[in-house]
Amino acid sequence: MKVRRGIEAAALAALAIAAPARARADGAFPAAEAVLVPADRPQEIILATNFGLVISEDAGQTWSWSCERDENAFAFLYQLGPAPRRRLFAIANGHVITSDDASCSWQVAGGRLADQGVTDVFPDPTNADRVFASGIAGGLAGGVHTVFESADGGATFGATLYQASGGDTINGVESARSDPRIVYVALMSPERSPKLARTADGGATWIVNDLTADLGAGLVRIIAVDPADPDTVLLRWASVDGSEAIGVTRDGGVTATKPLSIPNTFTSFARMPDGALIVSGTAFLGQGLGTAPALWVSHDDGTTFQENHAVPGVLALAQRDGVLYAAADNFADGFALGGSSDEGATWQPIVRFDQITSIMPCLRTNPQCQATCEALAGKGFGSPGKIWEETVCAVPTTDGGTDAGGPPSSSGCGCAVIPDRPLLDLVLIIAIALRRRRVTRTASGARVPP
Repeated sequence: MKVRRGIEAAALAALAIAAPARARADGAFPAAEAVLVPADRPQEIILATNFGLVISEDAGQTWSWSCERDENAFAFLYQLGPAPRRRLFAIANGHVITSDDASCSWQVAGGRLADQGVTDVFPDPTNADRVFASGIAGGLAGGVHTVFESADGGATFGATLYQASGGDTINGVESARSDPRIVYVALMSPERSPKLARTADGGATWIVNDLTADLGAGLVRIIAVDPADPDTVLLRWASVDGSEAIGVTRDGGVTATKPLSIPNTFTSFARMPDGALIVSGTAFLGQGLGTAPALWVSHDDGTTFQENHAVPGVLALAQRDGVLYAAADNFADGFALGGSSDEGATWQPIVRFDQITSIMPCLRTNPQCQATCEALAGKGFGSPGKIWEETVCAVPTTDGGTDAGGPPSSSGCGCAVIPDRPLLDLVLIIAIALRRRRVTRTASGARVPP
């Protein structure tokens, strides 16, 4: 997907006038975070945001909205599992959550993962019943990092696949599409040595390789295992000074190279049908010139990358049938989702937040959806401003009309606006932000982890 930006001048002007000066009801400025474009459902597009999911089932002609509720509050790392379940996954409130009805309802994963602080989840793209998740028992500081495996599509997690030792932290887990027996786990030692653990027999035995000599001290995470070559893995490496690099190992983690380094951060990744690799991030333009959003494209399997910084600020990428999709800054770029047919050289807007027309039918009477919807329509104490019309919140009545009013509340506006989050929630948000900086996977499982 592309760096979702761009739009006609008139639309940009209209958005600039309507753009809110403050955040949404819980204090976060409305923003897109991930894009899901399932290959077997070519009309479906899901845009994950920090205020819920924006969904189209007609290739972007119309859009509806599914709000965040208690069970998926502050959710991140949204992903879709393979057929036949086609289960939706996310991490929220320290748990793996799943939905089988397009987010109308959410279930919290149980089993041994229930008392863990979850840091990553990865559904096997070849097996709808197999899901991996990493958790921490005993708290972030000094806790035991473990990867668990689910055999029921992520409903419960039982078997321990890998447990870190020597104070190592687990920063991601991913299996190989071409050989699901091969699983990788990204690690970092207390001395900040980047490591990659690998099993070729489904977890019975593991080999752990220290990549410090090749990458340098820092944090390493898995972007994607090559879909055709299980020994080739794309990595994201972050140094102690804030610079980052794309790493590549072609021998299962024994050695690695850094074909692309930047003084800033990467944000997302997609692999095109012809094998082209596209990475988004922030480019340094030169002394005194500042930074700008950029895409880097590789046509030689990650050996070299070409830079294009004449792009919008891409927050997430995905691709389907050769079309690159990008989540962008709705207010700065003029659209929340854009598409490109030329690997990001040019972009076409697909949807802005003000083009959302309704709450999903299954959630139209949900009090939390009504509260947030009206806040985003500019109503009530704590509203971030108006990003869409109040008609989005309308509930069909028995006589075929609509009722735009929401549930009663002390706010005096008919919208039970969520009050400021308590300090504990704020600490949780900060901890997640510092630890993960947002992870984005594409529909195929590829990602640029935080």
